[in-house]
Amino acid sequence: MQTILQYAQIICQNNQELRNFCDLNISLRNKNLDPKTTSGSSLVRTLDFKSSDETFPMVEAIKKHADEAQWRQTYSLSEVGKDFANRHCYLELIGPNGHFYSESIRGFIAFWGENLNYKWHSHEAEEIYCVLGGKALFKTKKETKVLKANETQFHKSWESHAMETLEDPLLAFILWRGKGLDHLAKMDN
Repeated sequence: MQTILQYAQIICQNNQELRNFCDLNISLRNKNLDPKTTSGSSLVRTLDFKSSDETFPMVEAIKKHADEAQWRQTYSLSEVGKDFANRHCYLELIGPNGHFYSESIRGFIAFWGENLNYKWHSHEAEEIYCVLGGKALFKTKKETKVLKANETQFHKSWESHAMETLEDPLLAFILWRGKGLDHLAKMDN
């Protein structure tokens, strides 16, 4: 997991939006979490994610070390359905429950299979997505745009947002800061 963290730090140093969002050049204690798989995590190491020159090394590190990660699900089957649950998962790289401990930020690696609808949801923490591979349609109440590798999307605290993957699977690095770090996202009603 150390290799993935190092690439995350490099991406944050080289991407202005991520660098402005938070500083990942901090000392983080490795919690040596036990690996855990999900149905979606088994897909991560086998798929071809359309990355950029900047994100390719991190994508390859995630694929190589996928079996060492503690993958998780955020939502119940009743909230998202079986197809979504089978083709989505995340790992907490940095945070209170992450592979590397921090109380001030959370950093996730998240995967969505192609043609999935991540319905409207929100959370208290501020968030920035960085697409590592693939592309997706990102939505807020004010704008809709397609993002591809090394492009970012910021969400304010409690800003409702949604996302749809297109013909390719999506791998993203997501950072949270501010209040609400101890709570995950909730589907909006």
